Amino acid sequence: MKILTIGAAMRDLFLEYKNPESMTFDVEGFEISYIMLEEGKKIELDAIPHATGGGGTNSACSFLQQGFDVSSFFKVGEDLEGDEIINTLSEQNIDVSSAVHSKDAPTGRSFIIPSSSGEKVILVYRGANLTIKEDELPRHAIESCDQLYITSLSKQSSKLLPIITSLAKQHKKPVAVNPGSSQLTVNVATLEESLPTIDILIMNCFETSLLMEHLVELDQAPSKKVREEELPNLLAAPIVHGTIDFTLHHYFQEVLKRGPKIIVVTNGSDGVYASDGKQIYYHPSLPGKPTSTVGAGDAFGSTFVGQLLHGKSIEDAIRAGVINSYAVIQQLDATSGQLTQAELDKKAKELDQGLLQTFRA
Repeated sequence: MKILTIGAAMRDLFLEYKNPESMTFDVEGFEISYIMLEEGKKIELDAIPHATGGGGTNSACSFLQQGFDVSSFFKVGEDLEGDEIINTLSEQNIDVSSAVHSKDAPTGRSFIIPSSSGEKVILVYRGANLTIKEDELPRHAIESCDQLYITSLSKQSSKLLPIITSLAKQHKKPVAVNPGSSQLTVNVATLEESLPTIDILIMNCFETSLLMEHLVELDQAPSKKVREEELPNLLAAPIVHGTIDFTLHHYFQEVLKRGPKIIVVTNGSDGVYASDGKQIYYHPSLPGKPTSTVGAGDAFGSTFVGQLLHGKSIEDAIRAGVINSYAVIQQLDATSGQLTQAELDKKAKELDQGLLQTFRA
């Protein structure tokens, strides 16, 4: 089975130094942690490990580990960083023949700053990722794939999302989309336009808030809160974003009626929620302190979709996604922790099946 990934290609640089400092502040009732860098202070770096990153390439590597025939479309600069990305993927037998080069913009880069919790701050320069043009889209690859998996298309490149999903649907190709927050912040309307041609939509809680704010006008009165021990976090209380609040049930209902068949909401250390319109599924994150959370979302989304393609149930696809994302966050970079299909199957058998809960949609 052939999978085509479309999305960002980055060169990730990890800035490692001893004893990163952080401080937590109360912001509108929420505790938010900030990494502290003292002005005027010189911080000695212990190492600068680097790796291939970006949603498009991270997910391509994950699908490959699951046993699929994978091709990946992305855009890099005419530079050493771009060559390294292409060479790295080619060496893994990922088809990069559709990848394009920009003459005007360099390859995208991420500078990843450590924290004591494992939640990194990422400084992103998107570079060539912002310059994808419609005439560069891999139309033949879209027509010939069995599954299209689209990750973040940043800023002006996000305007291509409805074009890509419509082209896939013309050729009756299933489409899964895992957009990023930068795409939703700048151009959320393109995601709304694409919803009728998306089969699976995967986003985190913050991205969910950005889409929901755009889709509907919501009552300002807070939704009724039940006792927290009865339900997992996002089902126990409304999701609050700026001046609006909404329930996860409401979000699932609003988006499912616009086209997607399955919707997933990830919520960091809390866990993962999904709905097919019949039930809501919840699985908590596995316990343990992460080394780095970079690539966790890509690992979950690609694994969830891959397991469904393998014929697994939604429940088992969620379990595998949680297992793979947990494996990824034990490593520094986004791909070296990814598990093979045999490893996923083995760990799924060892996992407590009772961790997954279901609720009425």
